[in-house]
Amino acid sequence: MTLVQELDKVYYFMKRDAISFATYKTNIFLSVLSAFFGALSYAFLGANAIVASVTQNYHISYTTYIIIGLAFNTYLSQSLTLVQRTINPWSLEEVLVSPTGLVTFIVGSSLWGFIWSTLVIAVYLGVGVLAFGVVLSINLIGTTIVVALGIGTFVGFSMIGAGILILTKQGDPVSTVITIATNLFGNVLFPPAVMPLGLRIVSLFVPQYYFFTCIRSMLTGQALGPILPDLIILTIMCIIILPLGYLIYDWCLKSSRKSGTLSWF
Repeated sequence: MTLVQELDKVYYFMKRDAISFATYKTNIFLSVLSAFFGALSYAFLGANAIVASVTQNYHISYTTYIIIGLAFNTYLSQSLTLVQRTINPWSLEEVLVSPTGLVTFIVGSSLWGFIWSTLVIAVYLGVGVLAFGVVLSINLIGTTIVVALGIGTFVGFSMIGAGILILTKQGDPVSTVITIATNLFGNVLFPPAVMPLGLRIVSLFVPQYYFFTCIRSMLTGQALGPILPDLIILTIMCIIILPLGYLIYDWCLKSSRKSGTLSWF
């Protein structure tokens, strides 16, 4: 084999992958969308108003704000991809034809991930306290309630995304959109108050905003009363999204099993 022949083969392998990639137009669109909004979200990090906004609205330092945001985003990220990780062709069909229930399967498959996420959060907070002087005053009951609502909401999103993935086999647009919403509107990296009015309004419709607003208050010694309106909204969102996600996921599973395409990935 000559070098030219080998390079020719490399070209055709690349061409094959490019043609295959081009057939997934939704994935291409979502990739471009993620890059655009990712750049936009990090652009706001350069705003001089961030520190003042954090101090004014949350009465904490920006270091405390960002460390809590990054730490607890671990739980939401884990929840958002939870169900998708269980729908591989090597295990899903085998489990679902066994006496194992769907809820048992999801909980059992996700337990270790949440244990690991808890350890990661502990590292984040530990570094914040020891290296950056972050002061925490944890309301354990309030924190548990907020975390449960956040995880429940994102598990609902995960089931919706997984259901779509089971049917289409072409990627999960729900996870992409939710990740974009978290980074840009979710109050993770910067307060929505530093954004233009139109974007601030959008943040009021995403559960991430309410989750991070509440969790910061519960970790910095603030009372439950002031965040009660946000907590109620987060609860309502969880009550709607979690069962809706389960119904969509269950319906997609049944549809795929009837058509015999459950293990087609």
